[in-house]
Amino acid sequence: MRKALSGMDHYYLEPVLINVGEDFKSIVWKAQYDMDFNTECLFCFSERITGYRVEDEAGRSGKVAVCSHCEKVNAIYA
Repeated sequence: MRKALSGMDHYYLEPVLINVGEDFKSIVWKAQYDMDFNTECLFCFSERITGYRVEDEAGRSGKVAVCSHCEKVNAIYA
């Protein structure tokens, strides 16, 4: 599954493309903590999912939910 992420202030930029199941790249995506989710991981069934605001080098942004245990992207959210 692939979903485009885009910030409201960046209409002229291409959206960031992140795959569900992709390994979390906190440094590359300039991740910043957003919130915790009360759900289990789709991949390892851990009960700790954390939301991050991410931005790439071009300034494109979005939000992803990541498992704290296996560090895979579980969801893209608004």
